[in-house]
Amino acid sequence: MKFSQKNAKYRIALAASVLAGITVLAGCGSDEAEPAASAKPGQSAAATAGATPAPRGKITSTIYERGGVAPEEGTKTENRWTRWINENGPTDVTFVAVPRWESAQKLNTLFASGSAPDVIMEYDMAIKNQLYNQKLLMPLDDAIEKYSTTYKDILKKYPILEKLSRKDDGKIYEIGRVENIVPQHNVYIRTDWLAKLNLSMPKTVDEFFQVAQAFAEKDPDGNGKKDTYGVSLSFVGGMAVDDIFGIVFNSIDKNPWVLNDKGELVFGWDRIQSALEFKKKLYEAGIVDKDYLTDGKGDKAKQDFVNGKLGIYGANGSEIETFKTLKKNNPAATIAALPLPAGPYGTFSPLLSTPVNLTTVVNAKAKDPEAIIKYVDFMMSEKATKTFVYGIEGEHYKIGVSGCPEVIDAEKNKIEKSYNTDFTMINNAITDKCSSVNIVLNPVKPAVETPETLAAYELSKEFAQVYQSAFDAYQDPAKPMIGVISSGSLPALPQDLQINQTNGYKTVNDILAKGAITPSYSAAQAIKDAKAAWETSNGAKVDAWYKEWFAANKDKILLTKDYYDFLKK
Repeated sequence: MKFSQKNAKYRIALAASVLAGITVLAGCGSDEAEPAASAKPGQSAAATAGATPAPRGKITSTIYERGGVAPEEGTKTENRWTRWINENGPTDVTFVAVPRWESAQKLNTLFASGSAPDVIMEYDMAIKNQLYNQKLLMPLDDAIEKYSTTYKDILKKYPILEKLSRKDDGKIYEIGRVENIVPQHNVYIRTDWLAKLNLSMPKTVDEFFQVAQAFAEKDPDGNGKKDTYGVSLSFVGGMAVDDIFGIVFNSIDKNPWVLNDKGELVFGWDRIQSALEFKKKLYEAGIVDKDYLTDGKGDKAKQDFVNGKLGIYGANGSEIETFKTLKKNNPAATIAALPLPAGPYGTFSPLLSTPVNLTTVVNAKAKDPEAIIKYVDFMMSEKATKTFVYGIEGEHYKIGVSGCPEVIDAEKNKIEKSYNTDFTMINNAITDKCSSVNIVLNPVKPAVETPETLAAYELSKEFAQVYQSAFDAYQDPAKPMIGVISSGSLPALPQDLQINQTNGYKTVNDILAKGAITPSYSAAQAIKDAKAAWETSNGAKVDAWYKEWFAANKDKILLTKDYYDFLKK
């Protein structure tokens, strides 16, 4: 299935029954004016115009801290976008930074000290489930019914969103949104290296190893040195290797559940062992960076890739900017999405984005539910969504010949806008022709043709083909996405079992890491030790709970195999 303008395919993300309800943003061609520039923090545009302002509440909210905010922009908690929220929204919001990859520790500290914010924006379902089990979250049914208009309408349009937002007591605890289904993880391979070494795309695990080994040993960059890596095992790179073996279990995405021959949900120990054996083989052959375990977020792997030192790279999202940097450093480099090779358990695809994304919960001790829901409604509005996705019209974008926003100054946006992505966790999704993915897949020729704009256009066209290859490779139901249920849809365990699971997962992951890099520690022994540690952590009870829950609920929940129904035309 091609993702192109001819078939208007951005319905690709949602089944027709769902798509009909999507709010089409007027951002593509809207001439809605920005609020008056004289509005002050804490004062709405309506107040500036002389209207009697509605009483304003005051709330606090988390925001992920990822670094990367330019000094002139301020901080992640105080910047042009937090000011925009407070100047244009109905609620005064104070933001609290939470390190993206250490959110569990930070939130535990905040709740333990009684200083947790009112609104918690968090992707990790395990963290949110633990907060729910500890009675630290507020049910939102009454507040939504009393105070919401926008979000209440969204729930009516998408019953699946409401269903997944409810916990086992039948109440709504999470705020979420319906989104386009796109490849979330993409495995890019240097096709120019394949050509130089007279190799083909690997179609089996053995061929994958041979290609990666050639990339590491046969001087694909032609500099006469043995200074390249075949593949990365850090972050998405390591997940991609797991994906080949049909398993999702690592320090970030802890979802080891697979179906056995009886259709029962079980811990996939056999697949984890197979993946570990292959990682160990790659490591001992010198094909991967020996220090990959210290590269938790994949920053080193990304640098190796853009500097022409890595042949197979796992990308989190499209990573168009990574591609642009690669081409700047290596103009002759070419890449494509690598369809995962067939493994012993079948042929799979990497992670796809979920069509329903639950991102936000509310502290049970929050004092002003009305202000919170008004804030949610505002952030879900067309105006706020458009602003955080595109920026400010006339500053960050203009409406182009396609009717969609076009970036005015990419370097300016890199400084002023690139860090605002986490605010969109509580925005509605853009799914029309002006969605960021559609724009990437269908670049428009510049209205003003200069050598610079034409060069940028040609580069965008080249990447569109690369990204299209990911859709072609990874949205095929014959090569299903790994996982039975997305991590975000797994249910909350009882509190005692949640603690057992959290502790058990950490110990198991530590053992697997040791097993991958220790020559004298076999994969079989590592799995034996991991199973023993899991048992010590009451893992058998966790296994039994999930098995029983799945048997009772498998026809009521959103499974990963159901994603392909959303992709049908």
